[in-house]
Amino acid sequence: MTNAGRADSGMVFGDGNSEQNAASIFAIGRSGALVLDAVRRQGCVARSELTETTPLSQQSVHRLAEDLITRGLLRLEAPQITGRGKPSPMLALEPNGAFGIGLAIDTEDVRIAVTNLLGDILHLSVLEADPGAPEAVRDAARATVPAMIRALGLPPERIAGIGVSMQGYRRKPGLAFVTPRRLDAWHGRDVSTFFGDIFPFPLMAENNATLGAEAENWVGAGRRFDNFAYLSINLGFGGGLVLNGAPFTGHHMNAAEVSSIYTDEESQRRPALKTLIAMLQDEGYDIATVGALKARYDPSWPVIERWVTRVTPALDQILRALSGIVDPAAVVFGGEAPLDLRQRLAAAASPRGLDDYGIPLPEPELLISAIGTDPNVLGAALLPIRTRLFR
Repeated sequence: MTNAGRADSGMVFGDGNSEQNAASIFAIGRSGALVLDAVRRQGCVARSELTETTPLSQQSVHRLAEDLITRGLLRLEAPQITGRGKPSPMLALEPNGAFGIGLAIDTEDVRIAVTNLLGDILHLSVLEADPGAPEAVRDAARATVPAMIRALGLPPERIAGIGVSMQGYRRKPGLAFVTPRRLDAWHGRDVSTFFGDIFPFPLMAENNATLGAEAENWVGAGRRFDNFAYLSINLGFGGGLVLNGAPFTGHHMNAAEVSSIYTDEESQRRPALKTLIAMLQDEGYDIATVGALKARYDPSWPVIERWVTRVTPALDQILRALSGIVDPAAVVFGGEAPLDLRQRLAAAASPRGLDDYGIPLPEPELLISAIGTDPNVLGAALLPIRTRLFR
């Protein structure tokens, strides 16, 4: 779901053919997307090997690879000589073949980022705007995006679009979200309609936890697993699913909305950071936000272990549900929670029990996300790249 209109945003394309060039760069078709994704997931691969990882013939792979090289999305690497005969050319993504811009609207701040085709963060900053004031966010983004593009020297025709990370769930498919209380002013607003035509690029939006899963898929667990679940441990508690190498959103686009399985009473014991913050405040700590928790976090606080003990049953509940219904290869502990906290939760968790024969049921590997940057805004920046090139 995109908004491809353009308006007077202060952005000037390099020449009159840039929009046409952009259309030609991203119009790679389904088969081209298969080749591009196969290269992305393997990092660097011999062209001859792509017939094993795609349903395409050698002739088709050769033709499509040449086209992707011409578009500047793939590049040739030095061939690896492994035996007799002429070695097959090696293919890799061209990092500057495409760029994505991400805007993450969270309860505490608004962040903006730019990524290249590899998922490398080229720019990350906080907008000077109250996340609870949509008009202020729109004005700040309108002023920041063109300046950011000029500063980085990005070719506009290679910008896939702008992805928006929004907290909350959907009542129906679309780009309007039921947001947390702190983002009440965004409640029910169609994100694409709200931003309108202020950018000369397609605009799309997704739930923050799904975008965390997308970031993990691109630069983390997705390099090992085609199927995994992602737990987004933030002020609230959400999740995302990656199935067959791509994010899965479901019919209402609320797949892995993990907190929805809890009753009101159970919800108070889910692994959401707001309950930890409340417990810290009860102990006299002056901590009111996730940012303050991360800045002052001390693993030796006794309240940490009490919180982990309190939330582990609800964590196990969602792990058993994911294992029994989706059977993922892995569950990734991600989000904004401090690393030590996510490690403790994973160590305390019991994903599966015993079967009728007393044998442990198969269970997913529990992983700690190794993404060194903000997963929500990285996923938002990757969203237009995924949509334009890999869907």
